[in-house]
Amino acid sequence: MEIGFDFDGVITDCGQLKSDGAKKLYDVDIPAGRFKKELVVGNNLLTAQEYHRLQEVVYGTREVGLLMEPVIGVLQYLPRIIRDGHSVTIITSRGDIGVEIAKEWSLKRNLVLNFIGVGHKDNKAEAATGLDIYMDDDFDKLESLIGIVPRLFLFSWEYNKHIKNIDPVVRVESWKEFFNSI
Repeated sequence: MEIGFDFDGVITDCGQLKSDGAKKLYDVDIPAGRFKKELVVGNNLLTAQEYHRLQEVVYGTREVGLLMEPVIGVLQYLPRIIRDGHSVTIITSRGDIGVEIAKEWSLKRNLVLNFIGVGHKDNKAEAATGLDIYMDDDFDKLESLIGIVPRLFLFSWEYNKHIKNIDPVVRVESWKEFFNSI
């Protein structure tokens, strides 16, 4: 099968880096599990411009970006998916510098992955065309893939728990659950 994954929030957990960055840059305490733009900007914890700057630091600064933690289970199950003969592509909203940092992070963990960076404001539909499965932690990104990718998965986090399950998107709580479902 052709399987696609988002990077941030599916492969890596950047919540703590964003939380630490918000404290350092803006002296604002935001729990790692609440780091989603709609929640942070919507609750007036940061402005849209501050949130964007924080993303630039976390995703676009090598020294910070290489500190990302792997999502629990990814280093166990993603290599198994590849060994089972599936083709894996990472489709990320990161730009060029962010993609290079993500590639370096992955190689340090012995994950040789194909990356497509679509940019922060671009839709993932063109890059996801031809995939059998795609998983993201951002429902809005998945919504644009309905009818394009047959099987869509939402990786569950505290910041997306409020989103109700909408067919055909299937919520998964862990990499183990995802692996067992495919």
